[in-house]
Amino acid sequence: MNQIIEIAYANLLSPMILFFLIGIIAVLVNSDLKVPTAFYTGYTMIILFTIGIKGGVELRNVAFLEMLPSIVAALILSILMLFIAFFFVHKLCKFSVEESWALSAHYGSVSAVTFIAGLAFLDKIEVFYETYMSAILVIMEGPAIILAIILYKLHLQKQGKEINNPNASIQHVIKEAFFGKSIFLLLGGIFIGFVAHADGLLLIKPLFGDLFYGILCIFLLHMGMIATQSIRQLEKIKPISFIFAFLLPLIGGTIGILTGQLIGLSLGGAFILAVLTGSASYIAAPAAIAQAIPKANSGIYLGSALGLTLPFNLILGIPYYYWFATLLY
Repeated sequence: MNQIIEIAYANLLSPMILFFLIGIIAVLVNSDLKVPTAFYTGYTMIILFTIGIKGGVELRNVAFLEMLPSIVAALILSILMLFIAFFFVHKLCKFSVEESWALSAHYGSVSAVTFIAGLAFLDKIEVFYETYMSAILVIMEGPAIILAIILYKLHLQKQGKEINNPNASIQHVIKEAFFGKSIFLLLGGIFIGFVAHADGLLLIKPLFGDLFYGILCIFLLHMGMIATQSIRQLEKIKPISFIFAFLLPLIGGTIGILTGQLIGLSLGGAFILAVLTGSASYIAAPAAIAQAIPKANSGIYLGSALGLTLPFNLILGIPYYYWFATLLY
């Protein structure tokens, strides 16, 4: 227990977490602090491009067969978390079918911000991890969203309630899940990092490299503000109904570490797989779900994924995943 407290304490003192906490405080004290929309869009693009470029550069030195076990595991974990989440929110927490599939899509998908925080944590303590994990992030983002919407549409057909909405079609959903802003920027970054000349990459390093963590800190300041605002949308719902927002990350993270060990990942690689499995999407999933499951309350799935699970993972989840991983390695 002392070890996990020490890890959590060290994590809390990292600049990224402190910026996130300042964002929370800004909302709690009703500060007039605001981040312009254009600025938010700009630094989101820089962050996602940087992750992709770094992953693309590292993929040059990795054989596909070396990645294959992690790719298969990532797909299985994504789908497994979809069904675990549906069981929790529908059977135990008694949410409607619409909200249950919407929430499950978010918790079966992944969070790029939590992923970056996990990488920064490993870099800080100088722990090795497999360099292709950025590609695993991309692989885990879309499948659960697509499957959740397909299963929801099958439910509507079974109930005789299917509606003809072009924005809810499978084709549109696939486009949103796999070619929405976040995944498109990640894929674009991977492509650039994989094919660009080393000299060319050096020219863009000041922006997509040297400034990365500074920009990320401002992003997390903004996320802290949005997370706190999202929590306020949940005030009319019983707090116990959102216990899943803390249990699912712990379950997903634990399964992720056990899976990472099973397929032969390093301690750092298993930790990152746990971070991904225990996270919840709040960029790709909301865009697709808003179109395909319009009856689901956006305040519930955004409030839980962004307002509860993200802070939990940043402050407590990451230390727990690393602590549990050290017990097995």
